[in-house]
Amino acid sequence: MAKRRKEQTTGELQDRIFQFAIQTDVEDDSYLLQPIAFNDPEQIRFCIDGLTLALITYCYHRHPRGENYYEVMQELEKPDLSPGSRRKLRRRGDAAAAKQIPFIITLNKLLEEYFQLRRALEVLLPPTQDKF
Repeated sequence: MAKRRKEQTTGELQDRIFQFAIQTDVEDDSYLLQPIAFNDPEQIRFCIDGLTLALITYCYHRHPRGENYYEVMQELEKPDLSPGSRRKLRRRGDAAAAKQIPFIITLNKLLEEYFQLRRALEVLLPPTQDKF
């Protein structure tokens, strides 16, 4: 029974790794989209490194380009702005937020999943292996 649960758990873990890889837009030939031997510490380490790289690459390529919302809001704090300048800055801030908020929400979900996947993989490493 315990062996069957472990197989089920590694099967579920494999599915979650595949989903994470797809969500972070890895290349079709990425090793994250290949089955992982969970009894091989080297493959587990490669998988952890791959998940990290996938998240970083996703952030770099998917981060919305344009103005930074917080920088625009700092400009609004200047006391010597005319009402017209304030309206323009608010519109610029709204436009920046509209681009950045969906990305941040998605990134937060990906970061949570990354953390959980990494923890689950680290548990599979032998005690003599250095953990990150």
